[in-house]
Amino acid sequence: MAVLSVAAPEPDDYRVQLAALGTKLEYLHPALRAGEVARRSVTPNHPANTAGTRAYQEHVRIVREMHIQNEGWKRLLHDHLEVVCSPDGAIAIGAMAGDAATGDRGLHPRNQRRRGAATERAAEVNTQLEFFPRPVPRHEIALSEEEADRLQIWFLVSYRVEDGDKLHIHSELSLPGEVTDGYVTKWKQRIPLPALEMDGIEPLYEDGPGEIDIPVDFR
Repeated sequence: MAVLSVAAPEPDDYRVQLAALGTKLEYLHPALRAGEVARRSVTPNHPANTAGTRAYQEHVRIVREMHIQNEGWKRLLHDHLEVVCSPDGAIAIGAMAGDAATGDRGLHPRNQRRRGAATERAAEVNTQLEFFPRPVPRHEIALSEEEADRLQIWFLVSYRVEDGDKLHIHSELSLPGEVTDGYVTKWKQRIPLPALEMDGIEPLYEDGPGEIDIPVDFR
């Protein structure tokens, strides 16, 4: 008797891969869009890191809201990582900024800025090493030690490219496998996503020429 084979999903079938995790592109792209809108609210008079901080905050907020409202996920602060967690405690999603290789299956992206030790610990759990500190759950969900040991923490990694009057945000949902010196050096699994295209950027506010540098002596 012939054996019927079950067709495996194509490697680039991101929708099948996202569905296996309980998420959708429709939950992730709105987060990127909201982050860009927040970034554009920043003026030259804001502190230097404001744009990136606001974008990150909106990425986390919208990723949480979309999964909480549509899939019953729970908000979770896990070992200093701001994530949203699936109801069975198996999958969590956070956000981070990537580099120019983000979203390109043929390249190896890494996080744009150095991450704290919590990301390295998450990667260790993702690769099923034995060590893991006791989690510090908060608010809506509390993971048991067993749940924390099997929690996979994925990240919505994004990188923005300005191209004339358009902006492209490249992204992927990826699972860190190894973190060295604050940077992801190995991904256990990556799901590159379609680029999000938005209109270009118009300066929100201008109050004159650029910055001046005044030396100040501290006594």
